[in-house]
Amino acid sequence: MDSINTQNNYEQEVNLKDLLFVILHKWRIILVVSILLAILMGGAKGFLTYRSQNDPDAITQREEAYQLDLAQYENGLSSYEREIQNISDNIVNQQDYMEHSVLMNISPYNLYEAKANLFVKTDYEIMPGMVYQNVDYTDSILQAYQYLITSASFLSEINPSKNLDIRYLQELIAVERGQLDSQMPLQAEMQVNSRSLTNLLTVRVRHQDQKKAEQLLNAILDKMDSLQRQIAKDIGEHSVTVLNTSCGNIVDMDLAKAQNEEEVRLTDLRNSLTDRETARNELSLPAAPSSSNLIALKSAVKYGILGGVLGGFMIVFLICVYFLMSDKLYSPKELRVRFGTKLLGTLPGTKNQKKNFIDLWLDRLEGRTVFESADSQYPLIAANIKNYAGEIETLLIAGCATSETVIQVADQLREHLPDMQIIPGGNILQNVNAIQKLSDCEGVVLVEQCNVSSYQSVELELEKICDLKKEMIGFVVYES
Repeated sequence: MDSINTQNNYEQEVNLKDLLFVILHKWRIILVVSILLAILMGGAKGFLTYRSQNDPDAITQREEAYQLDLAQYENGLSSYEREIQNISDNIVNQQDYMEHSVLMNISPYNLYEAKANLFVKTDYEIMPGMVYQNVDYTDSILQAYQYLITSASFLSEINPSKNLDIRYLQELIAVERGQLDSQMPLQAEMQVNSRSLTNLLTVRVRHQDQKKAEQLLNAILDKMDSLQRQIAKDIGEHSVTVLNTSCGNIVDMDLAKAQNEEEVRLTDLRNSLTDRETARNELSLPAAPSSSNLIALKSAVKYGILGGVLGGFMIVFLICVYFLMSDKLYSPKELRVRFGTKLLGTLPGTKNQKKNFIDLWLDRLEGRTVFESADSQYPLIAANIKNYAGEIETLLIAGCATSETVIQVADQLREHLPDMQIIPGGNILQNVNAIQKLSDCEGVVLVEQCNVSSYQSVELELEKICDLKKEMIGFVVYES
């Protein structure tokens, strides 16, 4: 008897596996409560939503909100369509320019520049001692040459190819005025005073082909006489002298920079188009106001699901609390773990109710024995008793199970153990007759039932058996 442990020596721990299967075995009540709470919450919320959605003010507000959203959507869509069309047109124009522009297709590290220096002389003279001087038309004449040489009408006359657009020809030709300060950059031309400019004009023609550059320059110089007559007639008399001409190969880093800027501009346009198209595609057409029935149904379903989940969690919580607070026997193995006693065998529940496939499946997962009948277990229990009892001849069958159950077990064991005196008893904690029989026996077999017997009562039974110095053979447990 020294080998029997009491509950005082056992440090109770929560078996999470047992707790999980306790919850799973209560699937019926969890399902019923979840459905009931889902119906209650879903129905109540659906009714309240239906009543509120049918209010005339609510209907008017929904329609106004829909019309406002629809107007915003249409305005946004129209704006994006306009922007996309404009950007697309700009991309086409930019690609066309990059493809057909002669200047954009010239290598800045290998281009030819034909240049001619012209001297324009007017008859303007300063009259000493005179308060009033004649008007000096020199600047106007020089500016007229700059404008006319690069004008579309003039370039159309000297265009060497009918397939070359005038705008691309204008990029190849530049007319600059000479400066008194030779160190002053040409880019500062518009920022200096007109008195710092000389009567020199420099005509520059750039091209990837040397002969074409010279041809364009010569065409311009050939037209200088007609330009001189026109400007002399419109502005004032003057003369034009070609000082020198030249043509050579140069490197133009400003052109490289300009070409790179045009490439960057094309890339920016494409990125901008992608951004606008993405923003347009992300626009969503606002949904028309749903009917009150549909809104109420959606609300009912939503809160029905919420109610079902809450109901399930509530029942699971209560089951966990009950399991943790309860002292009832849950599984036969706990007797062996807590008290260090032998488990002689297990029997199906006393009600012999037939389990459905879900409960049977859960029993198998949990590791419980799935019985076909109790009769098949008694020979195993009797064999274990015979092995553990040794020379014991008188055996008391007692326990916290009902008297009928204890008597039934004793009768079955008597048939399988004819050489041993089987004494049916009862609850040795409450039954006086069972206590008296305990003093007359040599060994004891306790019959307990899951979810009926408590660990405290089992402990008291073991203490009483130990006090009377009787041999505790083991437990026979009815599984619920």
